[in-house]
Amino acid sequence: MFSQPRRETEYRLRWRDIYSEAELCRSALRIYTKPLFQWRKALCASVDGRTLYDFASRGLRGLDELHSSLRRERFVFRPALALPYNFNGKHRTLYISPWEERIVDLLLYRVLNRRLHRSFSQNTYAYRDRAFGLDTCQCRIAKFLRSGGEPIYLVKRDIANYFGSVNHDLLLERVRLIIDETDYLFRLVEQRIAFSYSDNGRIQHARVGIPFGSAMACLLANIYLQQLDRRLEAIPELNYFRYADDLLLMTRDRHKAIEGAQVLERLLAELRLTCKPSHSAEMVLSRKATSDNYFVPASHFRHLGLRFDAGGGVSLARDKQRKIQNLFRFAFRRNRRRWKKATDAYSKARLLADVAADVITRGVRNVAIIDYYLKHVDDEQQLRLLDRWLAEEVLSLIFGGHKQSHFRRMSFTELRALGLPSLVHRRRLILRGEIESPFFMWRKQRAARTLRGTVARL
Repeated sequence: MFSQPRRETEYRLRWRDIYSEAELCRSALRIYTKPLFQWRKALCASVDGRTLYDFASRGLRGLDELHSSLRRERFVFRPALALPYNFNGKHRTLYISPWEERIVDLLLYRVLNRRLHRSFSQNTYAYRDRAFGLDTCQCRIAKFLRSGGEPIYLVKRDIANYFGSVNHDLLLERVRLIIDETDYLFRLVEQRIAFSYSDNGRIQHARVGIPFGSAMACLLANIYLQQLDRRLEAIPELNYFRYADDLLLMTRDRHKAIEGAQVLERLLAELRLTCKPSHSAEMVLSRKATSDNYFVPASHFRHLGLRFDAGGGVSLARDKQRKIQNLFRFAFRRNRRRWKKATDAYSKARLLADVAADVITRGVRNVAIIDYYLKHVDDEQQLRLLDRWLAEEVLSLIFGGHKQSHFRRMSFTELRALGLPSLVHRRRLILRGEIESPFFMWRKQRAARTLRGTVARL
């Protein structure tokens, strides 16, 4: 089916090559600290009914026992708990493993991802070690669009139910080329592929798919498409971008685009994967009207939440614009009692401005979402309209209803002076490197709250 991997994978990995107690402790530390951002995750229990607090209550004894079982090659993965979940209308099944299994799963992901980093394509960006990720992917797409020359032929695909469709036999073939199948490491990885789970109290054994919600599933997803990545990037003059199950082909050569689409369809069929018809597209991207009997003429396309124009401009997709607006709306609603107590308009405006400022400066998740969009969007006119919408929303809560006449009673300049944030201004600060990452902002806030509590006790 696929060609043999490159020489760098001819040496097959063994358990003794990758395992150390230090790596186990690093993985445990990651598991322990993740609930600091979302505390409810620590209360999540699997088939054993134990929370993270139950596991941590034993101190280092639990980790010592885990290390001993791994060193003696006796650790075996227990079944996960299958939980149906709704991700903004997308129904998925999450597989929640016991906490010991999560630590070992993360350990395998971290050490194998580092070892396999060089064997992965430079054109795949999700679940990667080092300087890869969504930001890099979007920046390289925009850079190609700005590099000049139109029209651009584009092929877009999204694999349907990717994690739930991975064929175990084909994936194990790939794993055998990387890991010695007589070794304990292979048995551990095999257990993450042919995993067991509890569904309504019954133990089931997965015949297809990898456990969505586990760290190792992300690595296995990249391994499964490894040869597909290599075959597509080998086509001359074809620019290939893959982020998880989103695939994008771009070129200025029409014949190469058609060849890429045909190769992609054939390889996906060999891997027994299908694409979502609603997310599949063949476009010819140009600012001028272009006719084509295969590619649909377009002046822009959407990819991973951003809208890319033919000339390389980047703006927010419409639903992502609404997403940012809803972050502010929900914040105003949650803090209604706080600002409703104010008796005069300017006091209300100041309190509402504080609430809006908290949305873009506090809360790791909200800040990360907004800053991701602001980092890539270069359409300042769109951001100015969002700033104006935010001002109108504040005035409507103060004076009632969205009316232009409210700006005569309180101008935009006055609202800014009262502390109303500006997305245009924040974007400029991000580009100048004057905004810290959400993690460091959260750490400072956490330290300040801890210090206040210590002073109060003294």
